[in-house]
Amino acid sequence: MENKNTLIAILLMLVVWIGFTVLYPPPSPPLVSEESVIDARDISPDTHVTRPPVGIETEFQVRAPQPGRIIEILSDKFRMEIDENYGTIRRIELLQYRETMDEDSPAFVLLDTLGKSSGTLQISGTDGFSGAQQPVFALADFPGNRLQLGSTDVRELVFEGQIADGVFVRKTLTISGNSYQVPVSLELVHRGNAPLSGNLSLTLVQPWHEDMAGTMYEFVGPSTYADGKKRKDKVDDLRKGESIYSQGVLWTGFEKKYFLNALVPLADSAERARVFRSNDLIGNALITPYRTLHPGEQAEFEFFAYFGPKDFDTLQSLGYQLSDAVDLGYVGFMARPLLHVLIFFNSFLHNYGLAIILLTVIIKILFWPLTQKSFNSMKSMQRLQPEMQKLRTKYKDDKQRMNLELMNLYKEHRVNPLGGCLPMLVQIPVFFALYKVLMVSIEMRHAHFFLWITDLSAKDPYYVTPLLMGASMFLQQKLTPTTLDPVQAKIFLAMPVIFTVLFLNFPAGLVLYWLVNNILTIGQQVLIHRKK
Repeated sequence: MENKNTLIAILLMLVVWIGFTVLYPPPSPPLVSEESVIDARDISPDTHVTRPPVGIETEFQVRAPQPGRIIEILSDKFRMEIDENYGTIRRIELLQYRETMDEDSPAFVLLDTLGKSSGTLQISGTDGFSGAQQPVFALADFPGNRLQLGSTDVRELVFEGQIADGVFVRKTLTISGNSYQVPVSLELVHRGNAPLSGNLSLTLVQPWHEDMAGTMYEFVGPSTYADGKKRKDKVDDLRKGESIYSQGVLWTGFEKKYFLNALVPLADSAERARVFRSNDLIGNALITPYRTLHPGEQAEFEFFAYFGPKDFDTLQSLGYQLSDAVDLGYVGFMARPLLHVLIFFNSFLHNYGLAIILLTVIIKILFWPLTQKSFNSMKSMQRLQPEMQKLRTKYKDDKQRMNLELMNLYKEHRVNPLGGCLPMLVQIPVFFALYKVLMVSIEMRHAHFFLWITDLSAKDPYYVTPLLMGASMFLQQKLTPTTLDPVQAKIFLAMPVIFTVLFLNFPAGLVLYWLVNNILTIGQQVLIHRKK
């Protein structure tokens, strides 16, 4: 029985690996059974409980918009197109990221609603505020069509419109030249003669087409942080009905593999989030508390939007659990330190491939004593093989007695039959953590190593490193002492083939880690054999 332990442990590792990275489905959020038949320009929240009004005076002037005016905003970080009539952002390009690795590749397009919607950050309303279904806005104090922002420049864009008789809305977007964060303020002022009640909603809009769908290794779609954790909505499931989140909503947004559009409510400005699909558009709406405004009163709601990369440190600095958009999974406690170590190494190596190699060397040094003990344990097991075989033959008809005698033999010679498996099992969490880092961290996107490996987050295009990894694993097994019988040994020798096939489509950075780890382990084995 003891000579099966190594084989069982490795097979167990393989099963856990497949189960964790391939077969483990993300939790599905609850779906509301009501059908969502909603146009992108008519997005309305449902009615809820009344809240007391707030009385504040303010001046308001409504100007005539310039017909069809599109405002271009340009900084070192982004290029935006804003529609004056709707007060929405209809296109965002991130200038510090490229679509592909090609030198002439255009900037990464984070959002493009042209021809599909009036843009993102739409407002709408219910009951007395129903006129907020995309009112005609005018942009105050903005004479031109283009705005260039320096790294320290901040500009408020104030859109003014009327949503009902005597009820005006002021929508303010604050754009900073060096930030992906866009604060949004909605201000209602009642200058009419009768009380009006209703909700407002602010909605992110994301065009959807089927080739955007993620894979089993990555999520693409709407998500919401509510009730203490991030909830994902599958786009196909939204055909059945919308999702409503009413407990502890910190943000709602649309995730791509490396980028995020998110909307955060501030100071109790939203009581629930609503995620829905309308044809080829996905909506993430934050809905304000139900309010009653009397003549002369004002209500103000504050939010901020984020349109940018899933940079863990940046998102963490913004708070509101936005960093959970960087999905490091159940091994996040280990993945985050590994990510920061890689970033630190890259700061002076200027190559994430070399950073991965250096990290692998350090991990190997940390595990060196454990690996040494493992090899010594396997050597001891190998020397005991003749005596173990005698006991198996002698007590072949009495399994209980045979196991007892084998345990006594191990005890007498101070051998742990599981000692050879321990280093491999201990390294599984490290492997999973590095796997998540290389799969979801934007730092690895388009990270060049050398020659043909131009993106450590993508597979090796020529499969050179997976084949080398398989060969190194085979050589490592040949140098590893074993007590397996011939049948088990053949199964054991199939493991390099199985791992090679699995690694063919894994990120090149992960294969690099495993390859370097195998080479270092082979070197350690050679040193041990020489000492013997």
